[in-house]
Amino acid sequence: MPVNTPINCINMTDNTSHCFSIRYKDLLWSVKTFSLSVVTAFICSMLLYTFMFIVAEPAPVSEAIASTATVATAKVVVTAEYISPMWAIFIFNTIAALSASVGTGLFLVIHLLMASDIRLRPNNRIYASFSIAFERVLMPANRLLQKLAHRLDDDFPYPEISDPAKEGVWKYCGYTREDYRMFAYMLPYTIPFMIMIVNGLLIGILLAFFFFNGFLTGYELFGVKGIFIGINYNLIYFFISIVPHGIIEIPAILLAAALGYRFARVQSLEVTGKGLFLGDSPESLKRDVSEVLATAKLYLTSRYLWKISAFIIMILLAAAYIEAHLTSGIVDIVMKELDAIVENLPV
Repeated sequence: MPVNTPINCINMTDNTSHCFSIRYKDLLWSVKTFSLSVVTAFICSMLLYTFMFIVAEPAPVSEAIASTATVATAKVVVTAEYISPMWAIFIFNTIAALSASVGTGLFLVIHLLMASDIRLRPNNRIYASFSIAFERVLMPANRLLQKLAHRLDDDFPYPEISDPAKEGVWKYCGYTREDYRMFAYMLPYTIPFMIMIVNGLLIGILLAFFFFNGFLTGYELFGVKGIFIGINYNLIYFFISIVPHGIIEIPAILLAAALGYRFARVQSLEVTGKGLFLGDSPESLKRDVSEVLATAKLYLTSRYLWKISAFIIMILLAAAYIEAHLTSGIVDIVMKELDAIVENLPV
């Protein structure tokens, strides 16, 4: 089946899972979105730390950096007080992965809520007026998100200014029919996009923490000559603390996001391919929402989704075990060797 004709999936009865099978482009999107998030978080954090270093003393800056890292890992630390660290890590990673894959399909229930809200407005003019005002305030942010989505995905339609003319149910909305179609196209991308952004920001913030803290420590201990040593020492510690389990954990999260992204492509192309949300009547809106939810049902009941999800959960369990029981030992061995090398360096 061609990659760009997933809308035919809705008519399949024997092998619907094939429509939702991950392609190379889906994995590439996950990697690209995650990488951009890491780089952005690192650069922003470094700029903030640099500004604080210029205007404040080193001690308060070190405390601020440490606080940032603590906040970034707080959820696992707090949960580990009640259950073992391994299960705390596993639970949060599994929630993230299933949110990106299964949650992407469940998220489309929002269409039901919005359609009910729209049908309610003609008989509640005061409520409709407040809703319209609120929606108009949010439209600039909505358009910004659409442009960002277009930059990350060339297939995503470039948002254009909608025709201000409204008919039917759209007269009682702060957006037009075309705006809702764009919203329907973009909605399934939300969850995998947010999962990639959050995980990328976490890695980027922690990377900046170790980089800048290494800079400060090296400078305080050995002066300018020690900056390079401090940065490299901390970066080695950072990567050796992540690689043993991260080499399994990060690809699992990327795979889950790619699965959610694949469904988003199928559903969004159905919106354009079947001409959904082009009508002005409540009946047309209800019918189109039913079409979207039918695709979501196919996805949520597909064997492929649950096979991949089960595989992801298994490798996340393995990654959690490695992180809780093996990573610290590997870090101790490597850092002892590194300490011996640093102690013999002429500074």
